[in-house]
Amino acid sequence: MAKAEAKLAFETTFRVKGKVVESVMCDCEEEGHLGVRVSRQMTRGGWAYSKEDRNSYFDVVAYSSDGQYVRVRPGDWIEADVTIRGRVAHVPTGELDRRGVSDGHRYEGRLSRAGPSAIEIDFGTFLATIKGRDPEGLRRAVEGEGLRKGGYVEAECAVEAAVIRSGSKEEILGHSRRVFPRRGHT
Repeated sequence: MAKAEAKLAFETTFRVKGKVVESVMCDCEEEGHLGVRVSRQMTRGGWAYSKEDRNSYFDVVAYSSDGQYVRVRPGDWIEADVTIRGRVAHVPTGELDRRGVSDGHRYEGRLSRAGPSAIEIDFGTFLATIKGRDPEGLRRAVEGEGLRKGGYVEAECAVEAAVIRSGSKEEILGHSRRVFPRRGHT
């Protein structure tokens, strides 16, 4: 009996600053999640988006690993590290979703770079990099999944947020020019 190849797994982390739009405790009362609204662009006059224009912001809905869902409330401002974990599988066609990220959802991405020691997948809102311990093992795993540059993949993602600090809009945003990171995060 042939041994099944393990799916290619990734973990990517990036920092966001935004406004809490939801804070929910689960029925078990031992865990919960946060919803954070992040502007797509910073303007000269400050951090702005239009709640009527869905293309002016991202929503990040993430499991709160540090229990901050109890302390922060909608309307508060936070800075948080968002970690996304998933395993990719080949799909014949796909469509990139650029509206935000949410825990437990399935996202489609496109293989944007393929090298001997790493591959990069563009999920629209975030990038995921998969690095292999040895080039031959990564090559076999990529071939086993049927992946090629420009091809589509899907991943069911776990999204987790760890709040670094919370405060007023001015305290959190300060003079930051940071926008939701799609390129250049680890």
